[in-house]
Amino acid sequence: MAKKKKKLENGAFLVYFDNIAKEKKIDREVVVNAIKEAFETAYTKKLEDETRSLLNTKTKKVNNKSKDGTRLSNALVRCDVDLANNVLDFYHQFKVVKEDDIQDDFIEISDEDPRAVNNNLKVGDYYEEKVDLASFTKGDVDKFISVFKQQINAAEKNALFETFKGKIGEIVTGVVEKSDNCVLVNLGSSRDGALATLYRKDLIGDEKFNPGDPIKVYIESIGASKGDKKDDLIKISRSCSGFLKKLFFNEIHEIYDGTVEIVGIARIPGVKAKVSVTTKDPNVDPSGACIGPNGSRIQAVVSQLGNKTKEKVDVITYKENRGLYIQECLKPVQVIGIKFDDEKGIATVVVPDEFKNQAIGQRGVNAILTRMLLNLKEIKIIGVSEAVEQNIEYKLFEEFEVEAREEQRRKTREESLRKANETIAKVIKEEEKAEDFLSKDETLVEEEEIIAETPVEEVKEEVETIKPKKEEEVIEKVNVATTISLDDLEASLEEEKKNTQETYKKKKKETKVEETKVVKDESKPKEKMSIYTDEELEALQDEEFDEEFDDDDSFEEYDDDSYYEE
Repeated sequence: MAKKKKKLENGAFLVYFDNIAKEKKIDREVVVNAIKEAFETAYTKKLEDETRSLLNTKTKKVNNKSKDGTRLSNALVRCDVDLANNVLDFYHQFKVVKEDDIQDDFIEISDEDPRAVNNNLKVGDYYEEKVDLASFTKGDVDKFISVFKQQINAAEKNALFETFKGKIGEIVTGVVEKSDNCVLVNLGSSRDGALATLYRKDLIGDEKFNPGDPIKVYIESIGASKGDKKDDLIKISRSCSGFLKKLFFNEIHEIYDGTVEIVGIARIPGVKAKVSVTTKDPNVDPSGACIGPNGSRIQAVVSQLGNKTKEKVDVITYKENRGLYIQECLKPVQVIGIKFDDEKGIATVVVPDEFKNQAIGQRGVNAILTRMLLNLKEIKIIGVSEAVEQNIEYKLFEEFEVEAREEQRRKTREESLRKANETIAKVIKEEEKAEDFLSKDETLVEEEEIIAETPVEEVKEEVETIKPKKEEEVIEKVNVATTISLDDLEASLEEEKKNTQETYKKKKKETKVEETKVVKDESKPKEKMSIYTDEELEALQDEEFDEEFDDDDSFEEYDDDSYYEE
């Protein structure tokens, strides 16, 4: 029974291609290239089938037994596709080569072939035969459509990747288009935007959405489509750890600027999550910075985790010591001791009997999240009485604290040693630079001494005079020749030195003479201005004499020696 043929109509095909370009938001050039590649593959497959059928007829073999007997190279195809004018033409091409150079007559013809001779074709030219699309069977058309869809899906993926490549790992806000078993989200600003699907596992708990609701989603990746579902090209989620981590980045400034770092996230979507944080700044409390005053910051994060039942979030401080880290994860329960089995990846945690259930948590959530944070295969939380009954040997929590302190001291010493070594290396480097500098100076001094000791009859100096110019710098070289000898130069210097000394002595002598004149002038008595005239002075003396000595007084008694004896 002959294969049923399905006629290809240019007009219908071109309308179909044009609609695809608009729907997928792909350039028409991309669609045209997809058409060319799909036709090349489909036409090659068509010719293979025809050749295989002819061979089977001649050799009288069953078709399926010679199925792998024929394999043709991809046909050389030229397509004339004009979507605007509804033009769609295909040509099978043959390259013209020398008769002895023909390797594949499916894509090559000889330069002596009548087809080449009649069309005046030379070696390197192409002979073309127009392909009648009406000769395509339904199988050929299906093959064409299959390859075309593959090319379009790849082009759509590339287009989406170019659009969202800067948003992978980010939270974007979309609009719910449809909500039943899964949620169809429009990530664009209009109904023509990119669509993505949130499956039930990607939602937080049992949250519900209605068409038209705004929704925040985390873009995980852009991958290949699953089957014919175009909405799977963009992988989005609300239940992954990346969504919670990005919320912390957006809501907590210390995490955004890098002061506080997120070490790990363990999450059971819609139930509970644990986020461990750390910092290199000793003045910052990492968990306190995330919680905020009165829990305001962590509440801003929790408010976006589910629209029905809010997911609980514990913020813990990361510890390098595993024992202390487990204690942080199980707070406020106080850990008594821990036993680690590194080979099996199991940790047995001993707590007070009355706090065992609290440490495990409802439905074992607390223990599960702790196991996830520490990358353990299993974690067992038992009471102290049970540990005694089973005779379990464990390390006390105080021993982990001592180990942590010793480790901190060791790191402090190493850091101090590292800084000291850096300082020493810096000092040595500076000393080496200084020695290099001094050695260069000594070399220059030695060169100058050698030049000075060498007798020179005539010294020629080449002076470079740089004259700046607007467009380019021009350097003029001027040769200056001096004909003075070293003996004349030394004599000149000695004479100049002698003249300088005589001038100095002369100035010094003049300075001394001036100082002597000043001293002599100061030795002369200075004239004083009289307060009284000569007549007034004589009158004053007479008055004093009259008052003190009276002429009537007798002084004879003072002349007798007996006066003094008494």
